Amino acid sequence: MRIVLMGFVALLAAAAGAAEHPCKEDAERLCKGVVPGEGRVLQCLKQHEAELSAACKQKRDSFRERMQEIRAACEEDAKKFCAGVQPGGGRIARCLQQHEGDLSEGCRGEGRKIREEQGAHRALLKDVQQSCRADAEKFCAGVQPGQGRIASCLRSHQSDLSQQCTAAIGNAKDRW
Repeated sequence: MRIVLMGFVALLAAAAGAAEHPCKEDAERLCKGVVPGEGRVLQCLKQHEAELSAACKQKRDSFRERMQEIRAACEEDAKKFCAGVQPGGGRIARCLQQHEGDLSEGCRGEGRKIREEQGAHRALLKDVQQSCRADAEKFCAGVQPGQGRIASCLRSHQSDLSQQCTAAIGNAKDRW
C-alpha cells in the first residue's frame, strides 16, 4: 500500500543526514538545479535511474525491501485505523502512531525498528557534528547552514580535515 509506504518513508527520511548518502553524488550530478523538497530530487533520480551509481542502486534496493517489510506488517492496520486519512505529509504515519496501542504486533514491531534506526542515525549525526565542529568552523565559517551546504564545504576540504572528523565521517558512511 503506497499510503503506508509514504508515511514511513517520511519517518525514515527524517533520520537521514548523518552520513554521506550513497545517492548524494548522483543527485548532485544528475539533478543540478532541482530544488529539494516535496520529492523533487527523488523524482529526478527516478528519471535518471539508468545512470545511477551502483552504490545508489544498492541503497535504493535495500530501501525498497525495507518498505515491503513495513507494508506487509502495517497495511491492514492502515486500512483499519486510517482509512479516512488523506495521504501525504506523514499523515498516515501519524495516524498509525496515534493508534499504536491498537496496532498488530507486527506493525508495532516495525514502529520500534524505525525508532531504533532513527536513534542510531541521530547518534551518528551527533558524532559527526561534534567531531567535525572545529573543521567546519575553520573551513566553512562563511557558509550558511542548511540543504547540505556545510557537508559540501567539508567535502571540498576532504584532504584537509582532521583525523577525528575523517574517522567520524567514515564510521557514519560504514553504518549508513
